[in-house]
Amino acid sequence: MHADPQALSAASAALPQVYRAEWRAVDACPDPLGVFDSLFGESPDAFLLESSVVREGFSRWSFVGDAGGPGAEVLRYDVATRRLDVSTAAGETSEVVSNFFDCLAARIASRRVEDSAALPFDFDGGYVGYLGYELKAETTGARAHPCDEPSAVFMFAGRLVAIDHLERRTYLLHLVPLDGDAGMPEASAPLRDARAWLATAERLVTQVDALSSCAPATPAPRARMSIAEVEAWIGRNAKIRYPRQQYIHRIHEAMRQIVDGESYEICLTNAIEFTPDFDPLALYRVLRKHSPAPHAGYFRAGELHLLSASPERFISVNRARRVEAKPIKGTRPRGVTPQEDSRQIADLLGSDKDRAENLMIVDLLRNDLGRVCELSSVDVPKMFDIETYSHVHQLVSTVVGTLKPCVSAVGCTRAAFPGGSMTGAPKVRTMEIIDRLEAGPRGIYSGSFGWFGLSGACDLNIVIRSLAVLPGRARFGVGGALTALSNAEEEFVETMVKARNLIEAIETLKARDA
Repeated sequence: MHADPQALSAASAALPQVYRAEWRAVDACPDPLGVFDSLFGESPDAFLLESSVVREGFSRWSFVGDAGGPGAEVLRYDVATRRLDVSTAAGETSEVVSNFFDCLAARIASRRVEDSAALPFDFDGGYVGYLGYELKAETTGARAHPCDEPSAVFMFAGRLVAIDHLERRTYLLHLVPLDGDAGMPEASAPLRDARAWLATAERLVTQVDALSSCAPATPAPRARMSIAEVEAWIGRNAKIRYPRQQYIHRIHEAMRQIVDGESYEICLTNAIEFTPDFDPLALYRVLRKHSPAPHAGYFRAGELHLLSASPERFISVNRARRVEAKPIKGTRPRGVTPQEDSRQIADLLGSDKDRAENLMIVDLLRNDLGRVCELSSVDVPKMFDIETYSHVHQLVSTVVGTLKPCVSAVGCTRAAFPGGSMTGAPKVRTMEIIDRLEAGPRGIYSGSFGWFGLSGACDLNIVIRSLAVLPGRARFGVGGALTALSNAEEEFVETMVKARNLIEAIETLKARDA
């Protein structure tokens, strides 16, 4: 069916749903993937948002849940047609909406949890999913290339497990819908159902904890692939949008645009597609051990799977309306020895080109956040930090601010989307150049994946080091920022370094199953 967008918004606003938070704490710190298997393994629409690299003050929580609780729905959106498909227990509907960001914000505003402030985490139920890169057409970009991946998919999570890796405790949350002024009688069926689920969840979480540890995952022993081996694998098993020489030609063209003054920095990317011959969840099991990351996750919505080993936070907003972004620009491969690692880090810190890339994206994000944050609240407390992961060293900065009272977490995300680290600067003109040079859609890659809570908080990554799996095809993207100081050959090699973690994980899975 097709509904008038204004009528739809009015209907959403007229029917607010208030929930009561039923929750309990468990003295256990189980493996998040074990919890996913035990509680949500059979759910067709489920998620795992985990910090497989735990850093205090940065990646404390993992969240596991599905679309099986109260108010459950799955949203699928196509930016080309502006069609929103909504799946619920009652069936499916199709609506035409004016803008997905507005629609998502309205749905969040139409639900409220009345007593979640006592929770020690900000995700009190809400929407989990991804925003694909092509949604730039609803922010500051153009609708340039058709894409056969949904532009956005989100599910409403009314029940979830939150694992605190710092305090080593687990929290179980189940929302209970309140019936207007009647409140929630203690004998009501929704409350009984919630408490029954909490009891089952506590038992299973305790069982998983007895078999696992919440210590950060460590990479499995492996023989590192050379860049030549990565290219050879792609040649045998996949289709790359632009092979080495074609991609280098586009790098040179991008650098000409910079020299001509059309842009300061251009994040050029490539796309790799192949036919998957593995179970997506089985590959994620390998990937999380092979390439642990602070913003990792697995997302399943029917036949669509997203496997992410992302190291990069896009936007987070807490209950106090404090915003944080952590752009990454600057990459070096890990060394084989500590001495080689030290040399790579020193080279990264001393690189004028990488520091210039990072600085330009920091300035772009300061501008993006400055439009939605209170005057003088935007700051850069950390500049040019080094963060080290299983395959790479990265140059990371931190930008913070405080949202204006009238701006929601969705509104903040919309103001900064797509992430500047995946476009370049100035953003609008640079996206036009990217559309022409890449000559194809990015899809889920370089969009954002995470959650929006009913508390008004959110936490979203940048979709890099990630694989999208759909029926009969799997895709991932690789890229890097270009400046006037870039070396074309080195830039192509950097894309192969970034492809290596996924390819090595695939080969590890095949070897294990052989």
